[in-house]
Amino acid sequence: MTRADTLSERQEYLRGGLAELACERCAAVVLVRKSSPQQTSVQWTTAAARQCVTELGALVPTCPGLRASIDQAVRTGRLEVP
Repeated sequence: MTRADTLSERQEYLRGGLAELACERCAAVVLVRKSSPQQTSVQWTTAAARQCVTELGALVPTCPGLRASIDQAVRTGRLEVP
């Protein structure tokens, strides 16, 4: 296995199935994956956390504006749910 293969596998592990989504409230861009109707994974970047207008919790950063944006993306088909 080459170094390029290892880096490619790491990228797939970290970003596989994640889609970029911008919050409709503040335009912060996060990575999102819906694994089921009940389960949502969100990866916040440092830039997104700084841009968000909501005070984010330390353990599980969450934002009502982003939650609404994710729900809207699912309703319109921009974000798939398996």
